[in-house]
Amino acid sequence: MPGRGLPGTAGASEYMSTSCEAGELQFSDLVRHDCIMDNLRAESRDDALSSMAEYLVRRGNCKPSFVRGILDREAVHPSGLPMAGPKIAIPHTDAEHVNESVILFARLAAPVEFRAMGNPDERLQVRMISMFALKEKKRIGDMLETLITAYQQEVTLNAILNAENSNEIFGILKDAVEGKV
Repeated sequence: MPGRGLPGTAGASEYMSTSCEAGELQFSDLVRHDCIMDNLRAESRDDALSSMAEYLVRRGNCKPSFVRGILDREAVHPSGLPMAGPKIAIPHTDAEHVNESVILFARLAAPVEFRAMGNPDERLQVRMISMFALKEKKRIGDMLETLITAYQQEVTLNAILNAENSNEIFGILKDAVEGKV
């Protein structure tokens, strides 16, 4: 769709890694330069989620069923985080829809309404979405905890909102996850 922000391809084959035990999946192993969408234009929550999920399907990270899985899960289990400061959503769905684990981050051109995790009656104006597709079912809880911890830092979310471009967003996310913010 014209006007949608598409992630750059700089560093597309690079993976960020941290020191970890062999076989242990780390959050920073999943964040890639080409999985940062800047200035994503969306009319609604479902529009934003569909655009992001379809991108992961085109990349081959997810099966076509991932798109419906994300939308269906969001309808039942809202992913907006009701924290002070800028709002973010962290949608995901079942591992059966994933071919290769990855996290796709989007900064929206304008806020869209999400319902709050834990209180679906609360409406949030979300500017950032961190969609994760995890093949390893047992890792979902660990990744949620890592994401929520990083995103609880209002300074981190403000820095992302004020970043110049997707490369700067990538660096902020990397630092936040590695505890440098």
